[in-house]
Amino acid sequence: MVNRCLLRLASHLTWAACVLALLPVAGRADNAVDHRVAKDTAGIYSLQDAVPISLGLFAAGCALWQGTEDRLGKTCWEAGEAGLAGIAASEALQFITGRESPSATSDPGRWFAGGKGSFPSTHVALTTAVVTPFIYQYIHESPWVGALAILPAYEMLARVKAQQHWQTDVLAGAALGFAFGAYEAHRNTPVIFSVLPGGAYVGFRHSF
Repeated sequence: MVNRCLLRLASHLTWAACVLALLPVAGRADNAVDHRVAKDTAGIYSLQDAVPISLGLFAAGCALWQGTEDRLGKTCWEAGEAGLAGIAASEALQFITGRESPSATSDPGRWFAGGKGSFPSTHVALTTAVVTPFIYQYIHESPWVGALAILPAYEMLARVKAQQHWQTDVLAGAALGFAFGAYEAHRNTPVIFSVLPGGAYVGFRHSF
């Protein structure tokens, strides 16, 4: 049990370190990662808002419908909790760092400009956080579930193409979302279990 806890802690610290490691890279105006690309929000890129919103609504709806007493419901609660944590953390960091987005400047080194910034990407953090518990839970018996990783990858590309984020913004968002999603999956018990009366929530489906 102790070894398992240590492995989990090491995993989470590793991903937290990934986010922090991106800061000095992103902080350099001449870094080799960040550059502004031609803006494109048409076609497939027009779905960049719909993807995280749809995933968040699905996780919330599934959790409330299924409850906490079966595998799918538990995973949906994990995904929802991870998504909320990803939103909260990324939004807080955006206000703290105040990094100007590519739509405002061609210089990726403009930090602490005041107001809400672009580091890290909330869209990417939410998308990654929600899909991660499902991949952890089902990939061993259904390998196709791994295809859900396409959604964060799409969101990363779309947000850069929209000039809303630099490349290090979306990388940090993915690392942050994965950290929260993996934490929830490794807990194997959603936080909600510990605060609900009796440690469980009976979903709406049991009322019909």
